[in-house]
Amino acid sequence: MSITDADYANVDAEIDAWVDKTKALTSKVCHERKPWNNVVSADAIQHFAFGTSDSNPLWTDPDYAAKSPHGKLQAPPAFLVSNLYPILHGAPMKAPLASLIGGVEYEWYKPILVGDRLNPEARQKDFQEKTNKAGRRLNFVTSAVTYHNQDNDLVGRATCLMIMAAQIGTQLMMDHEIRAYSEKEIANMEKAWRTEERRGGTPRCVEDVNVGDEIPSILRGPLTIGDMVAWNAAIGPSYKAGSWGYLDLKGAMHTAMFNPVTNFPVKYSQQHEDFKLAAGRGMPAPFDNGVMRFAWIAPLFTNWMGDAGFLKRLKVQIRMPGLYGDLVTYRARVTEKNDETGSVILDLTGTNQNEKVATVGSAEVILPRKG
Repeated sequence: MSITDADYANVDAEIDAWVDKTKALTSKVCHERKPWNNVVSADAIQHFAFGTSDSNPLWTDPDYAAKSPHGKLQAPPAFLVSNLYPILHGAPMKAPLASLIGGVEYEWYKPILVGDRLNPEARQKDFQEKTNKAGRRLNFVTSAVTYHNQDNDLVGRATCLMIMAAQIGTQLMMDHEIRAYSEKEIANMEKAWRTEERRGGTPRCVEDVNVGDEIPSILRGPLTIGDMVAWNAAIGPSYKAGSWGYLDLKGAMHTAMFNPVTNFPVKYSQQHEDFKLAAGRGMPAPFDNGVMRFAWIAPLFTNWMGDAGFLKRLKVQIRMPGLYGDLVTYRARVTEKNDETGSVILDLTGTNQNEKVATVGSAEVILPRKG
C-alpha cells in the first residue's frame, strides 16, 4: 500500500503534539522507570559482570578483590546503568517514532564498592529538532542522570542522546544480511577470547604510557539472542553469554546447536529464537541498544588500566546499530597524557565484520604515578 499525503499529514500532526509536550519536559526530573539495583550487592555485581561478559575477578572473586587497593569487591564502572537506565524518550504518549540511541557518556568520581547504596536522578537536559537529507524528521532528546551513594557523594554522571525518527507506515529502516562464519573464523574468535589481556594487580603507571600506544583490543559478538537474555539478566538471575558464555559452552558442547545461517554454536535453550532470527532480514531483533554496547566496551579500558587505575570518563557514539550476527572489534589508542595528574586520554573505534566503523568514542583513565 502506497503512502499518501494524508498519511504524512497525520504523522506530522501526531509528532507535533509529542514535540510540544516533550519540549515542556526540558530541565525537569523525568523518571521513566524505577531504579533496578539500588544496593551494590555481590550478587548484583556478579549478574552485571555475567550479563556484559566482563570476566575481571575484581568484580566477582572476593579473595582476589581483598588484595586490591580498595580491599573489597568492586562493581564495574558501567554498573551504574543497572542502577538507573540513563535514557529518556520524551513525553509518554503515542507517536509514530522509531528510537535509536546516538550516544552514551559517563563520568565517574568515586569507585563503586560492594555494600554501597545508590540514589539516581534523571532529568531531560535538552531537546532539538532536525530533518535529514531524505526529509525524515529527527528529534533529539538529551538526558542527564546523576548517581549519589549512601553518603550523598556524587559517584557518577551520565549524559545520553536518544534519536527519535519519524516512522511512516512500514518503511524499511535498514537492510541487514546476516553473516555466516567459517570454522576458521570461529576458531580465531575463540583464540581472541581466550587470550584477552588483563593488567590485573600489577600497576600500570602513567610514565610507562606513550602517546600513540595502542592498547590490547577486545572482540564482542557475534550477537545472538543469548546476549540480549544476558543483558536483561544483569538485573536478574545470572546468565552468561558473549565470549564468557561461549567459553563455558565449549566445555559442554553436547548442550549446543549450530545455527544454520551463522554457523555459530548456541545453547539448546535458545535455539528456536536464534534460528528464527537468523532467517530474518531487515532489522531482526536482537540488536544492541547503545547502553548495552557501552557496557560491553568498558572492559576494553578496565582490563588495560589494571586494579590501581580509575576509569574517569567514557564516551561512546553509535554510528551503526549492532544487529543479529554482528561481530565487532574494539580498539583504542593513547592520544594525550599528563604525567603530573596521571590522566591518559584514548580514542576508541569499533569495527564490525564488514570492516565498517560502528562505534567511535573516547575515554579518560587515571593511572598511578611511579613511587
